[in-house]
Amino acid sequence: MQGRSSLILLIGFFLIASLPGCVTRTVRHSLVDRKMIEVDLVREVTGFSVEKRGYEHPTIISQQRLRHILTAIEVETVRKGRGTLRQPAFHPTLVPRTAELLAKGLAEANPNQEIGIKVTRQEARLGIFNKKFLTTFIAYVDDGHLYLLLRRVDWPIKESDETKKLPEPIRNRRAMDFRVLSGGPIYFAGVQDLEIDWQNDVFRSAFRLPGTTSGKKRQREVISTSPVPKSEIEASQKDGVSLEQLTPEQLRALADLTEERREGRITETAYQRARRQIMRKR
Repeated sequence: MQGRSSLILLIGFFLIASLPGCVTRTVRHSLVDRKMIEVDLVREVTGFSVEKRGYEHPTIISQQRLRHILTAIEVETVRKGRGTLRQPAFHPTLVPRTAELLAKGLAEANPNQEIGIKVTRQEARLGIFNKKFLTTFIAYVDDGHLYLLLRRVDWPIKESDETKKLPEPIRNRRAMDFRVLSGGPIYFAGVQDLEIDWQNDVFRSAFRLPGTTSGKKRQREVISTSPVPKSEIEASQKDGVSLEQLTPEQLRALADLTEERREGRITETAYQRARRQIMRKR
């Protein structure tokens, strides 16, 4: 009788899992689990079916090229009443090991997997390492470009959280309030997302964005947060996309992108490319 009940439960589970609208879950395969850095190969599964991504994996990118890419990435955070803080997305001490293991992840991922990375750094105060900070992101290669989805940048880890499992980078969840900067072969693909022409010759050596901080934090006046301009609304309508079809994140990304162009941080070509990426359903 017990065996029959188990069989019925198993059949019921299979039937439920095969129904339309089944919950999609994230499955993580640990590739590297070292002290201060973790690398997972991540895939989405609905029922018993793996979501088909069609990424260009495995991809071989040299550690040196990835170091140049990671060093070039910068973000801005608007701090209420204290202006805007511009800083490297990856602290210089994190770049070598992050590049090493990102290269490993890209080389071992399959076309349906993304690479999720969590890397921690320690900061000494009075000669004692008593401060920890977490940086997390998701990476994948598609259409000849490297995509980096930043989720945490130098996020302070509380002492009470040090014994807990550190938070994972999640594709559609913003854990911190910052925005990425773009320029040259580093394209704006979302508020915290970048599309990088990783094969570009500029990454054969060190590359810096216009107005770079050269690896340091820098304060400046608060940037304006303008709404989506009329020209962008009209352009989206020409593409057959109405405002009602855009998510709040897409609307914010369009406004940020327009500000990038207005302030001369990106070329018109980069602007048009980034705009198409934002409008594309991903």
